[in-house]
Amino acid sequence: MKVAVVGLGIAGLSICARLALAGHDVSGFEQFELMHENGSSHGDTRIMRLTPGEGDIYVRLARRANAIWRSWEGLAGRPLIEWTGGLMAGPRGSPFVAACQRLSAAPAALMRGDAMHALTRGYVSMPYEWDVFRQEDCGIIAADATRAFLIRQAPHWGAKLYANTKIEAPIEGLNLRINGEARAFDAVIVAAGGWARALLPEFAGRLSVRRRVVAWFSTPSPRLLPVICVDNDEGVFGMPAPRGHYKIGLHAIGGVVEPGAVREPDEADAALLAAQVRALLPKHDPTPVRMARCLYTVTPDENFLIAPSMAHERVLLFSACSGHGFKYAPVFGELAQEWLDGKASADLEAFGSARRAGTATALGAHKF
Repeated sequence: MKVAVVGLGIAGLSICARLALAGHDVSGFEQFELMHENGSSHGDTRIMRLTPGEGDIYVRLARRANAIWRSWEGLAGRPLIEWTGGLMAGPRGSPFVAACQRLSAAPAALMRGDAMHALTRGYVSMPYEWDVFRQEDCGIIAADATRAFLIRQAPHWGAKLYANTKIEAPIEGLNLRINGEARAFDAVIVAAGGWARALLPEFAGRLSVRRRVVAWFSTPSPRLLPVICVDNDEGVFGMPAPRGHYKIGLHAIGGVVEPGAVREPDEADAALLAAQVRALLPKHDPTPVRMARCLYTVTPDENFLIAPSMAHERVLLFSACSGHGFKYAPVFGELAQEWLDGKASADLEAFGSARRAGTATALGAHKF
């Protein structure tokens, strides 16, 4: 089958690789350079959690993805995930922490916040009355290394990847205008992140594009610190990063933007992030070493949205959105193949338009 994949972030690359391996004639199109930093997939590290607190379906997807991550590491010839453990934290009764505990196989790992000082030798601090759930199955993904691997591997399996290639919006069927020329396909999969709203306007009301900023801070810790996910008002997430840094971001802070007009990080961003470092990482210098922006493409329930177009059943929106998608990257290609083959699995249907999964439990969810 002749398939077009529009957008080559982590979702589009995974889809191209899997469909090409399955024998389809796959063409992937990216409007920027293949390793660009304009969207949602770039970065040195991303969080891996095999027991995500977002809900049962994400635990299934993470476990399903884990086996494929091992295969990708073999093909890449290097580790793509480093396991650090994680601390899921929030005020007593936090729905996010409670969900992590409920979904985990080790419910006895719930601690009070005042245990963090001894556990991390003072490098991580939490209010003493908070709930903190310790998860061993957390780590960091080498995000840019994963993208680079797929950019090499997908063509090896037969996919054709095109950079700096513009698809005319809106997409209304299987005939695409590509850099001004018409081409026909048997199926079209739109995995364009924030730009999907313009390409498939029927979904624009269900996708909100928001600006987020992450920052790197020098860490004095001689060993890797754990991942942290904090259910405070800002929804702090943090992870070790290369070159002696610790990276944090705010899941619940950032305004609505157009994807082509996102302002760069500024002093206000630095102040917001520095305040969290002072509170949660007290031995760290609160001055950012560097900052970077990224995009969240958010659905109202913070779940993914994978749904065929109402105008044409062979056009699929594939939006692995709401800020927690990278860890499931190997499964995206499998879900796209299920759709292409007409095999509607429970996992695929949970992200459709009709039978949605329940609202994902998220950090600082009340902010959205």
